[in-house]
Amino acid sequence: MSITTERKQTLRARLRAQRRAIDAGTARWAARMAAIRVMRLAAWRRARRVAVYLAADGEIDPQPLVEAAWRAGKQVHLPVIQPPKGEHGRRAARQRGHLIFRRYDRNTPLHPGLLGIPEPAGRPHPTCSLAAIDLLIMPLVGFDEAGHRLGMGGGFYDRTLGVRGRFRRPICLGLAHACQKQPGIPHDPWDQPLDICVTNRETIFC
Repeated sequence: MSITTERKQTLRARLRAQRRAIDAGTARWAARMAAIRVMRLAAWRRARRVAVYLAADGEIDPQPLVEAAWRAGKQVHLPVIQPPKGEHGRRAARQRGHLIFRRYDRNTPLHPGLLGIPEPAGRPHPTCSLAAIDLLIMPLVGFDEAGHRLGMGGGFYDRTLGVRGRFRRPICLGLAHACQKQPGIPHDPWDQPLDICVTNRETIFC
């Protein structure tokens, strides 16, 4: 195990515990405040297709943004974990999987994905290419002002963004509780940076 990996694991464990300790009322307030900040951004106003996530493990909840997007006529998409082509199962998905994005609306049925995370079912909910996403709102465990993001360790967002080739990159926005901001996040060359970080207290352009 590399020093960077070890540092990530130690920091991840501490920040996850801190995040889960936030009480429900405070978490709902933080989600509303963060949503207000996001909706003030030009990147939000211009976006026609927005990708979000379903909150788990104490992540700040983007549901206020989902509701706002629907009201504004924006398309909302959720990530779906895909194993490598020709491979199947949780192990392949966890080690080398990437993300695709499926349309999500008020009537979209959800089912547990390969790792147990709720995802939109397949047809009739088509995929949307990464290049067509205007704003990618990402969960995180920790972040710093340089845009380094510490995730849950699966590497799904990094692999997905890292193989985009010459396609247009969406604006990558990390959504977090204020306590998740760190003075520095250990990072590897393949980690994909954030463009913007938004918490219930501040908006940071990286």
